[in-house]
Amino acid sequence: MLDDLRSDGLGEGRKRERTGQPERPLADREVPLGPPTSSIADSVHAWLDGDATESQARRADAGDVDFWKRLDEDLAARRRLRTPAHLHAQIMNALPMHAPTVITPWWRREFVVTPTSAVVVGATLVVAAAAVTALAIGIPF
Repeated sequence: MLDDLRSDGLGEGRKRERTGQPERPLADREVPLGPPTSSIADSVHAWLDGDATESQARRADAGDVDFWKRLDEDLAARRRLRTPAHLHAQIMNALPMHAPTVITPWWRREFVVTPTSAVVVGATLVVAAAAVTALAIGIPF
């Protein structure tokens, strides 16, 4: 098999070494759209929706029922958590006490010229002056 690295077709390409594994077709790499392989029983879904009892759901799949019970307990514990009062005070103290000021416009700001920018501006002015002079005299460039 040859690697086609050039799109113009003029290159010979380079020989690619074959491994022992055949190339998989692109379709094998796609996600299947069929039903999931491991699904929750309908009675567990009904129990989670409130349409069935826990005992009916346990008859179908006790492992899923235990999982959802533990998840509910963990979430209930997290719902009971409250933010400490000192954290609220720290957040409020970190906020500025005055309204933010308007940023000064660019024409009122301090203008800083570095040596590099000065050289670039100077070279640009010299080239522009030479071009205008050449046009005025009639010398083609």
